Amino acid sequence: MRIPVSAIFSIVLGAIPLSAAAQSLGQQVTFGPGKTSKEIRGTVRGNGDATYRLRVGSGQVMQVLFSPSNRSCYFNAFAPGQEEAAHIGSTSGNEFGQSPAVAGEYRFQIYLMRNAARRNETCRYRISFEVTGAAGGVSAGSSDRQMRDHCQARVSTMYAVRGSRIRMGAIRSASDGTQIDGTVNKGAEGIKKFRCLFSPARELRDVMAMTPDGA
Repeated sequence: MRIPVSAIFSIVLGAIPLSAAAQSLGQQVTFGPGKTSKEIRGTVRGNGDATYRLRVGSGQVMQVLFSPSNRSCYFNAFAPGQEEAAHIGSTSGNEFGQSPAVAGEYRFQIYLMRNAARRNETCRYRISFEVTGAAGGVSAGSSDRQMRDHCQARVSTMYAVRGSRIRMGAIRSASDGTQIDGTVNKGAEGIKKFRCLFSPARELRDVMAMTPDGA
């Protein structure tokens, strides 16, 4: 009895373990009633990836923060209608923002670098999306927690340390907005002081190093 070639091909495919194939996850990001942000936890492994889509109105403020368990795990961001990444995580870090944002659907892809993918490594991650302001550019500002998260993410990238090594004080009023002072434990390099500066609309503008070089 002859077995059709198509049947043989199906049998061979069925014998391949699922873990050997690249798995891809896609999800539309939506916020609950009255909410301006959402945090998602997930996992990618090997050549698999995860893609999130977020629709933003013209003039709104968008902020995306990414926290991976694997140092070879990154995310890329694509502006509406674009195939070329507007943000490449492996070179630009784990934070992406648009102020004001272009109207349309942004796409975010989470993946492992080739060396880690070949070893079939796993990355557990948290990614948070925040969109504030009504379409047209009227900012709704950020909550205290979101401000602290933004500050920590920027400081973590600036000093190349994990969040557990960062200590932040209270949110305080400043002459041109608000600020958060804190410290970073750099191990053998000592404790470094920093200051996160926010605009009157509570948007993170800058992080200042408050410890002189060599101190």
